[in-house]
Amino acid sequence: MSNVEILDIFLAQRLIGKLFRFDNRATAPMIRFVADKRFSVDSHQATVSLSMLAQHPEQQESLWNDLDRSLFNGSDGRLPAFFQNMLPEGVFRTHLAQLRGCREDDHFALFAACGLDLPGAVKALPATLTKEQLAALLAQDNAPLDMSVTADPLPLGVSISGVQPKLGLIELGGRYVARKRQGVTRIIGKLPQIDRLRLPEVEHLSLTLAHAAGANVCEHKLLPLAQMDIEHGYALGDSSHFLAVTRFDRDGPKRIHCEDFAQVLNVDPQQKYRGASYAAMGSLMMRFPESLGVNAVHELLRLLVINDLMGNYDAHLKNFCLIYPDGRTPFLSKAFDIVAWSVYLGGQGSALALYRDSAGKKTPIGLSPATLRAFCERVGIAEKPCVSLIKDTVSKALALWPELIENSLMYDTQKEKLLARLASHRFAKG
Repeated sequence: MSNVEILDIFLAQRLIGKLFRFDNRATAPMIRFVADKRFSVDSHQATVSLSMLAQHPEQQESLWNDLDRSLFNGSDGRLPAFFQNMLPEGVFRTHLAQLRGCREDDHFALFAACGLDLPGAVKALPATLTKEQLAALLAQDNAPLDMSVTADPLPLGVSISGVQPKLGLIELGGRYVARKRQGVTRIIGKLPQIDRLRLPEVEHLSLTLAHAAGANVCEHKLLPLAQMDIEHGYALGDSSHFLAVTRFDRDGPKRIHCEDFAQVLNVDPQQKYRGASYAAMGSLMMRFPESLGVNAVHELLRLLVINDLMGNYDAHLKNFCLIYPDGRTPFLSKAFDIVAWSVYLGGQGSALALYRDSAGKKTPIGLSPATLRAFCERVGIAEKPCVSLIKDTVSKALALWPELIENSLMYDTQKEKLLARLASHRFAKG
């Protein structure tokens, strides 16, 4: 007999389906998403994910009903990729597992724990069905099923992507505190890290540099830790500051739907460095010329140049997002999680391959005249405007970054590393 746990999945206030965990105690649990019938037949349905968007509108209901698609099924106890990518990583996952009292690899329990404050407009709540309803929904009348009750979400459970220590916060009278039970976090508090000296200061500067070079970045402030009034349990590093990042998927109490590019391209988070290339991201953008298109690809290229200049080696699939202000139309979100990792370690590239060759191998990781031309050909955009954009980005960086670096709160040794990288970079040499 299989044990079944169920979560109702909402997008904004609308029920869009159910997430099932089947556990026969003999093998790893299987987790499946099943779309709600009323949602699946709605011709004006909101966008859940571009990965779940049929090629033609008349095929959409059929796509939702194809329950055997890998898109809707997780393996080895993992959630389907869209949902798996909503879980926190690293020490934040460890922290959440401790609060829930479950294992770090109990993905379903972790997802349920933060069901009230997931990324974007998704919400997950425990569901109950009769045995007859369950069998009818899953078309498994001959399979013995025993339903379990899923624990309620943690009152203050929140999921924020990334591996560094962080907290979901709201601001009240100049103090930064945990959200109320039924509210949503509006600010991500990124904390000092023991093994990365002055990480909040480094990330604050990195975002400031990106903005100075022309990128559209998230709102961020470097604030004293004394302004944060919350017990967190993290061992903090040397900094006396934290980085307060305003969430672009929140507008007051309103949740704005968004998804990262691992979700967009249906890539499991374990493959966030290898599952796709920047050209694959650009090609998808070109499928939506009115809201993404060339402008979004140009912004992607600008960010790649900025990453190369400062040494941000961690621009993987989860560090780029689409946002849906009207619930249906995708736009590129503001840039976030930009960090000049070069002040800590050596490296090159931005994390992903620029594009893949015809054999599907990972090919170049850096921009050059030849690789830019190949990138533009693969994505289907003109090369000349891209060359101009790169020159403009480099020009702004060379003119504005040195003073910003000198005036930052990083250690002097970190400033020296970043200034030396900028001065010796191939882009700076023309």
